[in-house]
Amino acid sequence: MRHVFRYVVPVDPGAGVRAEDILLGPDDSHHLARVVRRRAGDAVEVIAPSGAIWPCEVVDAGPPARLRVTGAPRPSPRTPVVDLWVGLCEPACLDLIAGKAAELGVRSLGVVVTARARRVPDADAWAKRAARMGRIAEAAARQSGRGTWPAPGPLVPFDHVLTEIDAAQGVMLDPRASAPLADLLRSRPDGDATVILVGPDTGFDESESRMAADRGIPAASLGAGMLRAETAAIAAAVLATAGRMHDAGDA
Repeated sequence: MRHVFRYVVPVDPGAGVRAEDILLGPDDSHHLARVVRRRAGDAVEVIAPSGAIWPCEVVDAGPPARLRVTGAPRPSPRTPVVDLWVGLCEPACLDLIAGKAAELGVRSLGVVVTARARRVPDADAWAKRAARMGRIAEAAARQSGRGTWPAPGPLVPFDHVLTEIDAAQGVMLDPRASAPLADLLRSRPDGDATVILVGPDTGFDESESRMAADRGIPAASLGAGMLRAETAAIAAAVLATAGRMHDAGDA
């Protein structure tokens, strides 16, 4: 079976756009024709803004590549609603988190400046990093068949994040906590959103832990030992998404 490649389009095919008028942009047209060498009659899929994934076939490899819808859309795979906040860490770690969060169906990904953050980039440098994370997340979502993906915005101070979190949905990862994250998630009502706070490699400092506790946000651990930020973020996202699929109504 040949792999089916997916491309992002700006408008749902069912929203007034004729099937034969689906045109890919320059980068996707180049990828289709020159990188993966698809030709007229080959199957591809397009991801629409609604999250629906439409089956298509190539009418003309272009450029621009022209596609035609061949059937009804399917929804993006369902997962529980999970928002992830990660302490600022090395760019390669953040790139890894962005890709895996997209694969797992995390709704949103934010990066927070904590007390132990190292080398905080200026706004221009961060905008470039965030754009790269967004591209990685989009590529991972295409690969995994998801119609939406998380893309980070500006860096956010830790105290501001706390004011935005519903304490009943939040959880702070802390290796010193006695409650396992899996147990805490199982104790929450089905269908509730989860907001996970993950520190940098050096963890949250004690003042940040106290601030979260004062807001009513519980702490939970992923077991004994200190995990790197990217490992902790991915493990927590797995427990909160794939580990709770039955809660979301999927088998």
